[in-house]
Order: sequence, then structure tokens, then C-alpha cells
Amino acid sequence: MSRKHAALQRRVARLAAEWQDPHDDKPWAKRDIVRNIDVAEDGEVTISIKPNRPHCPCCLLDLDNFRTKLLQTKGVSFATLNVVGVPAHDRWTRVLNR
Repeated sequence: MSRKHAALQRRVARLAAEWQDPHDDKPWAKRDIVRNIDVAEDGEVTISIKPNRPHCPCCLLDLDNFRTKLLQTKGVSFATLNVVGVPAHDRWTRVLNR
């Protein structure tokens, strides 16, 4: 693994760990929201996420804001959020990655 790839992995992990749920002041690292993070050498990032409130519109908007911030991260060329473990997860995933 190159130093550049390792640095990108750290930036992505830090962003995901520090992102805060809109309903409380706890970061995602303390909420068990992120299930998996995959950062490819070419900067493609795939993150599996399980939202705490599967029927909450503000949670969907927050995930969209997170994806936007992720795409603004240095070294990220493409970002995919996979929503897992909630009803209609395929619809959430499709909307977020439009």
C-alpha cells in the first residue's frame, strides 16, 4: 500500500468517525452506523451504513450531505454509500448515489 493510499484511508475513516448523527451529539464512531469502508487505490470509496432511524427524512438528507463532503475530500474520485439493515435499503442507496 502506498503512503498516498494510506493517507486517503485515514482521511475517509476520520470523516466517517467524526460525522455526527442529526438527532444527538454523538459521532458515528460511537453510534455503530458505519458497517464497512472500502477505499480503492484509485480513490473510489464505498461505505456501508446502517441509519439509526430508517424512516427519518433528515437522516436521508444528512447522508446526502455526508456523501457530498466525502466527494470533496482530497483524493476521493468517486463515492458510493450502501444503506444496509433497514426497510427499503435499496431505495435509500439508489437515491443517495443518483
